[in-house]
Amino acid sequence: MTPVNSMSTPKETELDRLLAMIEEHVDLDHCREVDRRYRATLACEPVDRPPLVVRPPFAAQLRLPAPWDAFTLFPHRQAYNDPVAMMQNQLLGSVVPGMLLKDDHPLLIRADHGTIQIASLLGARWEQADDNPPWVYSLGSPEAVVAVADGRTAPDLENGGVLARSFATLRFFHDKLAAYPRARQAIQIAMPDLQGPLDTADQLWGCGMFAAFYEEPELVDKLLGRIVDVMLQVADKFRAFATDRLDPFANAQHAWQVPGRLLIRNDSAIMLSPQMYAGQVRPHDQRLLLAVGGGSQHFCGNGQHLIQPMLDTEGMKGFDFGQPWLMDEDCIYAQTVARRVPFTNHRPPREQLLNGHARRRFPTGVVFTYEPRDFDDAKQVVRTFQET
Repeated sequence: MTPVNSMSTPKETELDRLLAMIEEHVDLDHCREVDRRYRATLACEPVDRPPLVVRPPFAAQLRLPAPWDAFTLFPHRQAYNDPVAMMQNQLLGSVVPGMLLKDDHPLLIRADHGTIQIASLLGARWEQADDNPPWVYSLGSPEAVVAVADGRTAPDLENGGVLARSFATLRFFHDKLAAYPRARQAIQIAMPDLQGPLDTADQLWGCGMFAAFYEEPELVDKLLGRIVDVMLQVADKFRAFATDRLDPFANAQHAWQVPGRLLIRNDSAIMLSPQMYAGQVRPHDQRLLLAVGGGSQHFCGNGQHLIQPMLDTEGMKGFDFGQPWLMDEDCIYAQTVARRVPFTNHRPPREQLLNGHARRRFPTGVVFTYEPRDFDDAKQVVRTFQET
């Protein structure tokens, strides 16, 4: 067991006890096996089985078995401003379940300061209340939107928005893991959520942005371009802290590996027609993906009409779906596997995971996820899926 610092606070001493237990129990051979499985399936190559990741329902935590249930899970409002609390929450919510279940979780932690990194950096007022994720207020005037699009104010890349919190948290992660060599090898530090050009424009502008696609297309184009410029600057700074083992092939920016070096969150895009996306948004997504060396696109909702124009984006290496059941996944799979562009977060019914139907239906080029009833249910599904 790694000794704790005698000068630590009681809270940090508890975190050290948790890390010492992870250090003792983590299976590095299993981590390497998981990495190999992701390399095969994300390349749409033959694989023993697609990865399966257990994920609790949104905003929930799996109740862990003893002795792991003895550790404190901190309220989100406390973890948001406290790297010690955030690291402990990330370990208990992500790393420990994956380590115990031995599913295909990439064992990641991240500085989870929400979806507001770029919008808050570009001047949007933000709040974090109670145990809710943070949000931003739109800029409130056309003049403010024009000022951002014109780049009149250089963003503070050290202390602007929530960057200072994220940098402090990431530095703490690295400092703390330095004393635990096995845990440091197993646990990946993921890049924070940078959203995407369109989602950030939506945050800054508000719903009036959609009318502007018709009324002020030049301003929309300029704003999206400015957001890409800033995203690239911020990504470079955050990448110094990321420890993705599969980089540049894949990254752990979600609860599983996704292809490429950056995950663009593109939820607002489902409001657009394929033609509008291709003509007015795709050039900016493409510039971003090519600049970082390729990446993936995420959206929630039914975005089936965007599959083909997104597939035709240079630098596009994968899809990550938030609500895949809203779309025809067999149709999408036929399109994506033919282009060797996998999709992640496919959620087959429980019985299809247990009887092998999901593996036969989607033999490679996918990542399966499962929301369990409880920890025992998770164990049963993982074990049966791996043995079937």
